[in-house]
Amino acid sequence: MTTGDGKILLDIEDLRVDFAVLGGIVNAVKGVSLQVRAGETLGLVGESGSGKSVTTYGLVGLLASNGTMTASRVTFDGIDILGSKKAAQAIRGKDVSFIFQNPRAALNPIRTIGRQVEDALEAGRRPPKDRRERRERAVALLESVKISKAADRMNSYPHELSGGMCQRVLIAMALAAEPRLLVADEPTTGLDATTQKAVMDIISELSEQRGLSTILITHDLGLAARYCKRLAVMRLGELVEAGPAQDVLQTPKHAYTQRLIAATPRRDGELADLIPASGRPDVPNVKQVSATDQPLLTARKLRKTYKGKRGLVHNAVQEINFTVRRGHSLGIVGESGSGKTTTARMLARLLDPTDGSILFDGHDLTDVDIRRFALSPWRRKVQVVFQDPMGSLNPRFTAFDAIANPLRRAEPGLSANDERTRVGHAADRAGLPRELLLRYPHQMSGGQQARVGIARALVVQPEVIIFDEPTSALDVSVQAVLLNQLDTLRREEKLSFVFVSHDLNVVRMMCEEVLVMKDGAVVERGLAKDVLSNPQHPYTKTLVDAIPSFGEAA
Repeated sequence: MTTGDGKILLDIEDLRVDFAVLGGIVNAVKGVSLQVRAGETLGLVGESGSGKSVTTYGLVGLLASNGTMTASRVTFDGIDILGSKKAAQAIRGKDVSFIFQNPRAALNPIRTIGRQVEDALEAGRRPPKDRRERRERAVALLESVKISKAADRMNSYPHELSGGMCQRVLIAMALAAEPRLLVADEPTTGLDATTQKAVMDIISELSEQRGLSTILITHDLGLAARYCKRLAVMRLGELVEAGPAQDVLQTPKHAYTQRLIAATPRRDGELADLIPASGRPDVPNVKQVSATDQPLLTARKLRKTYKGKRGLVHNAVQEINFTVRRGHSLGIVGESGSGKTTTARMLARLLDPTDGSILFDGHDLTDVDIRRFALSPWRRKVQVVFQDPMGSLNPRFTAFDAIANPLRRAEPGLSANDERTRVGHAADRAGLPRELLLRYPHQMSGGQQARVGIARALVVQPEVIIFDEPTSALDVSVQAVLLNQLDTLRREEKLSFVFVSHDLNVVRMMCEEVLVMKDGAVVERGLAKDVLSNPQHPYTKTLVDAIPSFGEAA
């Protein structure tokens, strides 16, 4: 990355952002001062609610209607944008462009990506002269973000692209205006390690080529270490520490920064290291049962194919075999499209395999019709915790009802008193405070929503829980507590886990064994600590190399 030794492009002094809400005022940003130099990449790090995004949104008038911004000084290239709403609007989309966190939500689902890039060109500082130039420049932008066959992709809709491809389209749109400052707001959340690296490498490369200044908003400290020269750490609306990235990460001065670093999974770290002993979760005392080598869930020649356009067949999963032992945890890793989520959905009988069998304790689950499986006694044995906690919860159900719902289906004659007891016990085991049981999903944080999903899986007393990217959108401190909570539960209650994740450090900490999938096939398997520390297959080596490390210099 560029050193950022140029003149000051963005200068902020004593920035404050407040929101008027029912019952009072929320002070979202409290006196933040920072500078961004020409050609520099600044990392703005901190957990959800720290004020990272609000700080940048307020600069260009993107605050919600109930938000107000004040400051002693805000200048962009020497121009005062604080006292002039017109000046702030003038730089938005031209001098300052944004890459938003959720690419699918940021793209218009009913317009082709080509038209959306062309719209961005039209709104930029140098609109195309005619239709031909507009298309040529749009294709060139898509090519610049490494979208293959860009001319053909112009006619694709967002739902036809992967998450990584959609993120590249957003980058192309952000660059269409030829900005001088790029704000990347959590641009890689939910992406696998190799796609994350590809997206960030594109941003880095284009920033160097065009002399762009960049603000990278992220809670991933490893990512910040790899791509940023300077870091600013925010907590509860305040800037608590700032300086060269390596100094902040290697010798953090503020206690909050130290906690963030400790909670971040590393290649050589252990699960217990993520949180101090005093902060580790309490789980009700349950007699610890040793794991065994007894097979519990077995996949035999499991295969899933889809028929596409013109009769083409897509092999999503190709005759894979594996066993989950009682009390053990199996990790399944790979890039988006590798077949890991499809495999998990087949194991949970949410999806019918094309061929092969799934044995639970010797019983073939594929003998039960998928439409009747939800009502079968096997449903409670195999439970799922989904990737998006908010999306998997009924917005009209309180946390209590969300947890109780599968229990009511499994045991329809259960008394109200017994139901309250079972729900409360499940909430305790998942680390969900009982006072939150009457809240609705939108009234809870992401970590609390995730715990509702875990409690919902635990309440029917399953033997296997399948986790599909359960911590992908969580802050590192929330993730640390949740992972320790899950590990304690597994060990004390002899649960078996199938852990689907793109975070290889998390898989190494949580799982004894791992499967590495690529294009629907298993390319490497073995003990997680061996496979992920000394990979043998070139693909696994690529995945491991893509993991950001604190030791890397930007």
